[in-house]
This record gives sequence, structure tokens and C-alpha cells, in this order.
Amino acid sequence: MIRQVALSVLCQLPLHAAVPENRGWEYEFAHRFSGRLTALENEQDSIRKSLPEFPNVPVADQGGTGGLASFYIGKEPDYQKDCLVDLRFPVPGNIDLVVLVPARRYGVDGLEAQFGLPDRFSVELLGQDGKVLRKIGEKSGLWADPVRSGHPFVFPVDPPLEAAGVRISATKLRLDADSASYVHAWSEAFAFSGERNLALGSTVTSSGDAPATAPWQWANSFLVDGMTPLGLPEEPAAQHMNVGWMTDKPKATDPVWVELDLGEEREFDAIRLFPAKRPTSDLPSGFGFPRRFNISIPQAGGEPVRKSVEMANPGHNPVLVQLGKCHGRSVKIEATELWKAYENYPAFLAFSEVEVLEGEKNVGLGAAVRSSGSMGAVVGSGVQYWIASSLSDGFGPDGKLVSQREWLLALDRRLGLEMREYQLQRESEAIIAGWRRGGLWGVTALAACGAFVLVYLPIRYRMREKRELSRVRERIAGDLHDEVGSNLGSIQMLADLAEGHAGATGPTRELKRIQRIAAETVSAVRDIVWLLRPQGDHRIGTVEHLRETSSIMLEPLEWEFTANEPAWQCEMSDESNRHLFLFFREALHNLLRHSGAKKAQIRVECDPSCFRLTVADDGCGIPPEKMERPSTLRALRQRVEALGADFKVESKPGEGTRLELGIPLMAKRTKKPAAEAKPGIAPG
Repeated sequence: MIRQVALSVLCQLPLHAAVPENRGWEYEFAHRFSGRLTALENEQDSIRKSLPEFPNVPVADQGGTGGLASFYIGKEPDYQKDCLVDLRFPVPGNIDLVVLVPARRYGVDGLEAQFGLPDRFSVELLGQDGKVLRKIGEKSGLWADPVRSGHPFVFPVDPPLEAAGVRISATKLRLDADSASYVHAWSEAFAFSGERNLALGSTVTSSGDAPATAPWQWANSFLVDGMTPLGLPEEPAAQHMNVGWMTDKPKATDPVWVELDLGEEREFDAIRLFPAKRPTSDLPSGFGFPRRFNISIPQAGGEPVRKSVEMANPGHNPVLVQLGKCHGRSVKIEATELWKAYENYPAFLAFSEVEVLEGEKNVGLGAAVRSSGSMGAVVGSGVQYWIASSLSDGFGPDGKLVSQREWLLALDRRLGLEMREYQLQRESEAIIAGWRRGGLWGVTALAACGAFVLVYLPIRYRMREKRELSRVRERIAGDLHDEVGSNLGSIQMLADLAEGHAGATGPTRELKRIQRIAAETVSAVRDIVWLLRPQGDHRIGTVEHLRETSSIMLEPLEWEFTANEPAWQCEMSDESNRHLFLFFREALHNLLRHSGAKKAQIRVECDPSCFRLTVADDGCGIPPEKMERPSTLRALRQRVEALGADFKVESKPGEGTRLELGIPLMAKRTKKPAAEAKPGIAPG
């Protein structure tokens, strides 16, 4: 309901006032580079300039009757046989236009401008036998319409068709929370033959349960009583000075009259009375319309033609009084009872216009006006006046009076312009949003490119440096292997030859030392070359390298090397490998120099969390008092600390020494075992 109130308010304003224009950077770009946006804005400006030429749908309560409302209590109706409203005209005619006006409801939440409006409905013309002659219109998706709010539905009939009635068929209704029922409601139905409304006073039948408890508001007959919530049939015109005519008297029953002098004898058959616009907001619409009044037409040489009328307040709706065929020079309207709000409040008789009709032609236009007890000219709002001459000037309180047909068609043309403006506004917003998205994507792309450059260039630089470092390491490793390794190998070979030529005396201690140092240095150079070479499938694994180191350094002893399956596949970082090999070489060096062992056992085991190395011998062991010294095994402990590993030493004098190293594998890599790298025992 709040949405409907908002839409009702918006229909009083230019659409661009409700949707502020976007003047951000995206609008400036779209306006500069999109010719389509400029064309849309030009068309919108043209529409906004033309909208004031058309009447609009009022928001304020216009009074009068509510219309017809059919209630379906308890469950949704069967649309195949229910939800029908049939009108049977008093007199069949050639119908060329049908108009339906939505009903309104005012509640604590404000205005519901389209109360009981179906989401889908169709309109058909009926013949005298009640059968459908032709479907003349169909509407759907009305609840989602963002523009239409209280506007009438206009269905031209081309070519015109002789018909005796109209049928309105609803095919989708909304549940009303207040009454807990599905509601089908309309304020007024028009069926025009030219300027004549043939639906006025029709017989109306509808399906559904009894209407709501407000008989003054809802009744079948109210659908064809000529009263709508749209106000008087006026079109905007240049400002006119006179707003209407008004007189007051102390009592509601005091007689007061107004007379129109046509200037000559004329024929006419009806008068149309237009209520005055309320001067203050505390008065209801139609505040000065008489409750009871007499119409008299003086006749030359005879009794005047008289007609008495009694009716409720019509609100801001014109009232047509049929007189039959009459002939006369003047028409006098005498009020016998007026509306009065409070006991001490004056009673008013007020009109904005009185038309004397011959068919649909106003023969009273410009007639002289006389009245009893007139207040004369009274200043109204702005520069307008309440004056008797305004009753025949052809103007209502807000514009020029036109026929109901012309007025309803003008409202429909305004709706068409508002719908077109809404479409233009949405298209403009879509263009601007497209530029906004394009700009955001562009900024995002630039940011991504910037981020890519900021990230890629350093990475590329590091990769290039890494490749260069790999080449340097490969060159150094090659030089060490080819030059230093070759020379050391030659020294070791010459020492072996010298040992062979030593004869019975055997090799000297110095010669044996040279052999040992040469062998250890060759092993060290192999370790350095292994660490310097980049990792890859061509490089032997960590455990394989440990086994080769053992074969070189433990050659004088009886040795055994074992490893489990995961150990052969385990790979650690270069830094971890470096500390591991230095630990291993230091452990073997101590074993050879200090243990006096004849046998050595090396065991490597690996699981997902730890790499374990065990070095055991059958040597002299380490005395307890020496084990307590900080300098004992200091080099090994330094490597253990660098590895973040666990280290355990078991040694007893005369029973050998056992070293256990446990390296945690936080981010290990595995390598497929080479064909020649098989787990098992490698005897020395």
C-alpha cells in the first residue's frame, strides 16, 4: 500500500523530479560519447514540457461514491466462472469507446489508488441476448506496472459495434489482508457512443459475496452513477480569475437560489452541476452542494416546469439532472436544504459551473447569472474570486471544463507520455550504468595490470636471478668436479701406488694419513658438487648420496647401510641437506678417528613426519666424564640445532657408540626411486 501511495504522489510530479539525474563521472562520459543518451534526454525534455498540457490523476480524496467491489471470502475464486461483472445498458447503442476507472480506498496507511484491481482482466461487448460480441481489450501484469496508479483504462472500439452491455472478466485477483478475501473492484465504467455515456444507469450484476460493511461506499449501482475519484473533467488552461460562486446563510433550511438567463428562448433537456472546490482542507469535497433543491423553468403564459432533486454529497464530481425536453429562457435552481458541518457554522451553497445542455451541447455558456442573498465578489486563493458570473464561463476551479470523453482520453494520453518517459529514463540509466560498469571494469583491469606488473616483474627478476645462480652453481660444481676432484683423485691414486711400492716395510704413517685425507677430501668435494647442482631427475637422491659417502669414508671398515622404502624417495631442501651431510661426515670422521671400531652400521628411516638417521659402531665408546664436557660432539650439536632436529647419543666404554638424529619433515618432497637405487643392505 505504501508503494501505491508513493506512486500516486509521483503521478502528480514530472517523472524526472522523482528520479534525480546522475551527474557523476559516468554520466559525463556517457553524455560526451553516447549520442543515444543525448537523444533520450532531448525526448524526455520534450515530454516534460508537454505534460502540463494534460490533466493529471489527483491524490486527494475527491469524495463521491466508491464504486463496485466483489469480495471472495475464504479462498481464491474459480476464474472460469467467477469474477465476472456484467453491465446491461438502459438503451443499446453503437459503442466506440469503453473506459474503466480503478477504485480507491483510503485507510490508516493512506491512499490505495488501485484497490481491488486485477493483475489480469479482459473486456467484452455483449449483445441483447447476453452473448459476447467481441473482446475489445485485455490487460495483464498490472501489479508490476511502475507508472500506472489510478489512471483509467481506455479501450477504443474500432470499428464501433452495436452493443447492449459490457462484461469485465478478472483472471487474477489479490488477497486483501483487511477483509481476508480476494477483491475485484472498479470505481466507474463508461461506454461511449460519441459523447454520450450509455453505461450511465445500467443494470449491474457481479459474482462474489456481499460487499464490505460500508454500503455508502460500495454498491453495484455505484459502478454506473457517473462518479469517479478523478475529480472534475478539466484540462489545464491559462489562469482564470474566477473559481466559482458561493453564498452563505445562517440556517441550512433558509431558501437561496441562483438563476441563469440564457438571453433567448432555447431548447434543452438537462442541466449539469459542478461542485465547488473546497476553500479549506477541513471541508469535504462538494462542501456547498445542496442536499435538496428544485429546478424550475419559467414558461411564457403558463406554469413553470419543476423538478425536485434530493441526493447525497457527490464530492468533486459533476451531477447530471435529466429534465426531459424543455423550452425556456432561464433556469432557476433553488436550494431547500444545504449541507452544514456544525450548529454554529454557516451553511453554504456553492458551485463552480452550471451547464444547460441540449444533448451534449452547453447552451448556457456565457449566460447572465442572478442570485438571492449573494455575497458578491469574494476573494479566494491567490488572485481568484468567488463570483456569480463564473457559473457560466466554461471553467472549473482548476481549468477549462471539457466533456468526460475528451477528459478521459486526455488522461490516457498523459499516461502514455509518462510511460514513455519512464522507459526513456530507464534506458538512460541503463546507458549510464553501462558506462559505470565499463569504467569500473577498466579501473579493475588497470589495477589488475598494475598488480600483475608489480608482482610479475619481481618474480621474473627472481626467476632470472635464480637461473643465473643455477648456472653459476653448475659452473662451480663442474670446475670442482673436473679440476679439484680430478687432482684429488690423482693424489689418492698416487698415494695408493706409493703404498704398493713400499715393500716389506709397509706404508708409512704419513702416507696412510695422506690417503685418508685425500679420500675424505674427495668425499667432501662430492658433497659440495652434489649440493651445488640444481635438483632434478639427473641427480641422485639424498639417501643414495649418503650411501656413496659411506662407501668412500668407511672403506677401511666393515660397514652396513640400510634404508626403508620411503627414505629412498625422500627429498629435503638444499639447506637441510647441507647440514645433514655435514652432520653425517662429522659423525663418520669421529668414528674413524676416535672410536677404533671395526664395524659400523648406518640406518635411514623415513615416515611422513620425520627423517631418522642412525650411526652405530663397535668401538671404544665415549667415557661418561668426557660426555659431560660442552666441547664433546659440539660440531654435531651445532648441525642438529640448525636442522631443528632431535639428537640422542648412547655410548658406554668398550661397547661402542650409537647416534640417533630425527629431522622433522614440515615440507618434504618425494622423488621416484631411480632404477639403480634399491633399498636394502650395502655391505662394506
